[in-house]
Amino acid sequence: MNSREAPQIFNRQLRPTDTADFAGSPPPLFQEVLDLPNLLNHLEDARPSIIADLTEDGVPPARYLIGQELGSGSIGQVIEAWDQHLGRKVAIKILHEGEGLSRDGIARFMAEAQITAQLEHPSVVPVHEIGLMPGGMPYFSMKLVRGRSLDDIINHLRVGDRTTRRSYSHLARLRLFQRICQGMAYAHAKGVIHRDLKPANIQIGEYGEVQIMDWGLAKALHSTLPDYDADQVVTVRNISGMNTLGGVIAGTPAYMSPEQARGEYASIGPQSDVFTLGLILAELLSLTRVYRQSGFYATLEAAKCPGGEVDIRKLTPAISFSQGLDRIVRRATHPDIARRYPNAGELSVDMARLIEEQLPPSSIKRFINSNSEKDASAILTAPAAAPAAPKVEKSGDFWLGLAVGLAAGAALAWLLSPAG
Repeated sequence: MNSREAPQIFNRQLRPTDTADFAGSPPPLFQEVLDLPNLLNHLEDARPSIIADLTEDGVPPARYLIGQELGSGSIGQVIEAWDQHLGRKVAIKILHEGEGLSRDGIARFMAEAQITAQLEHPSVVPVHEIGLMPGGMPYFSMKLVRGRSLDDIINHLRVGDRTTRRSYSHLARLRLFQRICQGMAYAHAKGVIHRDLKPANIQIGEYGEVQIMDWGLAKALHSTLPDYDADQVVTVRNISGMNTLGGVIAGTPAYMSPEQARGEYASIGPQSDVFTLGLILAELLSLTRVYRQSGFYATLEAAKCPGGEVDIRKLTPAISFSQGLDRIVRRATHPDIARRYPNAGELSVDMARLIEEQLPPSSIKRFINSNSEKDASAILTAPAAAPAAPKVEKSGDFWLGLAVGLAAGAALAWLLSPAG
């Protein structure tokens, strides 16, 4: 095919049925592209479409100017780049050469891009483009997330960093965790499980936004064309019949569910992510990792047989945790899959209730909202009382106002404290 010609599949007339049928099943073009060989051919043919102009010597200009490496994993590396077409910095993930370029490696890489792109949620990093580099190396570009990982935040909290403690009080951490749950609730509703959730794969942006990263081990549970649902995620791995075989252990042992650690592939589902979320919640609040064994295999063995649900109060006895929080952690990390939350959505609902319980009564919240922080703080720093005046009978409204004022001051002090 001439590199200057548009692929034939794009030259055909779009029929009304192409869009009308999409609600029930994908159009023919969609089915063709989802197959791995067709997808690679399509990307090869589509490469000229991203070229803006030719240089004087007839060589297409590079769209991306490559910068520094941001990270590297088992099958790929992430680099910073400048998108010359749109004038912005992006992150580009490139598949490693060698074994990573096997058929299964390419399919897994493509599936990661497809899953991440189809999960259109504020807590999932947006994917901009998928394609082939000039040498044929697969890549996909995505939003460049600026901020810090949840792992970094926890480590700074552990060492008592004052700035981090002020930014991430107990209540702030509960709210942060709920936003993580909301992102995973969306993924579960779309039929996707992550399988490698951990603090290092959760980024907190400069403005507090949560981004769940690295969907390389994610699995789309129901993405087969005969049972296609427009609300579900579809990937090249499922269409090509390339699912993980039973007995294969993939993930990070310190954050694995028991069934994942044992390689029980058929049992792994949304409840497996829920278990991991429970481990992250316990660590985020107690600042103690649940599985603290030394070495990969020792940690893996501990994850296989946890010996019961996690008791957060035993992780850090010096910290007092509410019964509501203890109940949530226990249910999320129960060894019996059937006794856990069925998905992250149910966990998020319970977290919302817990957060509401942590807030002061509505009458005090209204008082705080209607007064500036300075005025409310004055309640706590009022000068010593003047010499006693002649006794005057106080009305019931006076005593009610005084009680509300004192309660509001105490509530504000609690909200502003690092432990609050």
